[in-house]
Amino acid sequence: MLVAVAFLIVFGSLYGLIYLKRKKWSFSKRVVTALALGIILGLLFNQLLSSTEGVILSDWIGIIGSVYVKLLQMIAVPLILVCVLLAFTKIEIKTNVLKVGLSIIGTLVVTAGIAGMVGIVTGYFSKIDGNAFNISQTALHSANELQKSYVSGGEQTLTMPQKIVAIFPSNPFFDLTGQRASATLGVVIFAVFLGIAYLKIKDKKVKEAKLFKDIVDSAYEIVMSVVRLFISYAPYAVLTIMIATIVNNDVTAVLKLAKFFAVAYIGMLAMFLIQLLILTVCGLPPVRYLSKAFPVLAFAFITASSAGSMPMNIEMQDELNIPRGVSSLAASFATSMGMNGCAGVYPGIVIAIVAMTQNINPIDPQFLLYAGLVIALTSFGIAGTGGGGTVAAIISLSALGLPVGLVGVFIAVEPLIDMGRTALNLNGGVVASAVTCKVNRIKLSQSK
Repeated sequence: MLVAVAFLIVFGSLYGLIYLKRKKWSFSKRVVTALALGIILGLLFNQLLSSTEGVILSDWIGIIGSVYVKLLQMIAVPLILVCVLLAFTKIEIKTNVLKVGLSIIGTLVVTAGIAGMVGIVTGYFSKIDGNAFNISQTALHSANELQKSYVSGGEQTLTMPQKIVAIFPSNPFFDLTGQRASATLGVVIFAVFLGIAYLKIKDKKVKEAKLFKDIVDSAYEIVMSVVRLFISYAPYAVLTIMIATIVNNDVTAVLKLAKFFAVAYIGMLAMFLIQLLILTVCGLPPVRYLSKAFPVLAFAFITASSAGSMPMNIEMQDELNIPRGVSSLAASFATSMGMNGCAGVYPGIVIAIVAMTQNINPIDPQFLLYAGLVIALTSFGIAGTGGGGTVAAIISLSALGLPVGLVGVFIAVEPLIDMGRTALNLNGGVVASAVTCKVNRIKLSQSK
């Protein structure tokens, strides 16, 4: 009986969101409303429904959110491909294309290393005792399975030169299916070479180059139309995702991990402030930037999808007068490398906590710098569609020779932390764009 009432309340809430859309409520307001309502209903149903009823409710209403995430994942690779190509067809500083690409990649990797060290310092001063956590067999199994999938049997067993070679795709069409561990990065590399080829024939074979540019422009508009269609359903997906996530989670277990949760967000906030400082140096004052970026950061926070947030990210950078060529390339790269949240701050915090259980001082300069370097180098190819932080932590811990079991415990609060990580990832892409503009002396107008 209670589960039937719960279904009616959820359907009523969904209709309420549709009603708000008809009343011309802005997209960001409806998304935030859906988030708040989802948290409230999730906590309510968590207390009122039995575990069996909770599973039934989350399974059925979870269809909406799960399909939404699948749709974002479906369009992610085509979107990345056309955005990288668009970067080359739109870019105006032809002679500096290599410099633009290298500055974007360099900024993402360097800031990932900085974010990792911020995470390590934050984790150290949190004084969280990793030995106090009870690592259940389930948690240990989950961590070990991830280690087996991404480390023991994968590309992480290769030497560093072999890892560099493995990044490059031998079959780009296979990478377009997303089956390879570093498939997203492979798609980016393939698109970069296509873009370079376009620039080489741009002035020599004008007709063919124009045809290619027109095809890319058309493909971009079609893909973006699909993305906008998907994104328009975000409020309904956010509501159901939050309810399904909370109703089946052991709230007591989450509360036990509350300190880790708080520390993770403190670390992300510290890195966010560093990002704002870099943006300020590059000519984007924090107040002006946040006024433009808030809806996009909120969307990234709620959906926890770096790739799904990419279209809004590019459009927001348009409003900041960042050239489309630069923003498209930076936003695409930021979905597959140097993610400040997933591959930086989060692994850093976990590394600090685990290191202290092994009687290692994580803020010892030698360890701190080495760990920061490891985090930067392992920040390539971490998928931006949820859960990448756990994978990044597993890989970094393994590279440092530290046990991975504790990561399985933190999976309990993974969905909640992943929201903040994704917003930080997105912001890192904007930082890469701003730094690139600064390096190439592209002045950012103060108004638009």
